[in-house]
Amino acid sequence: MTKRNPSVELSLPRSRTVRGYVIRRMPIGQFLQAAQLLQEAPEDLLDRLFPGQGDALGRLRALTPSGWQALALRAAAVVPDYAVRLFAQLSGLDERRLRDDPAVGLDGLAEMALAWMEVNGVENFINAAGALRVKVRSLIAGSKA
Repeated sequence: MTKRNPSVELSLPRSRTVRGYVIRRMPIGQFLQAAQLLQEAPEDLLDRLFPGQGDALGRLRALTPSGWQALALRAAAVVPDYAVRLFAQLSGLDERRLRDDPAVGLDGLAEMALAWMEVNGVENFINAAGALRVKVRSLIAGSKA
């Protein structure tokens, strides 16, 4: 049985309020949904940048300098909207409210995302997963010897 580290659990807040929005700790099921959303995000974003144009990666490879400029302008419109949609789904906050609230803005969205990562222990998870990966590799290497 693995020992729990109470100091880590105690140091993580259960929620944080950022610009009037409560950012809460998520159950593991929501993390699984979030992982699916994040896995689909690159392709989904490319589809939004090249709507109805098929092979987005091929189009990226074939862009001319003027094409890159046009893409940058399109991205300036598409990416913030996509970021709001994605964050609303990850955090469980109302997308329309986030989008229409003048107190949020892009800087507020970034603050909320950082709070979401903190409340949910994302950095702790990444560090623990890295340590687990190293341990598993050493166990596998040891079993092959």
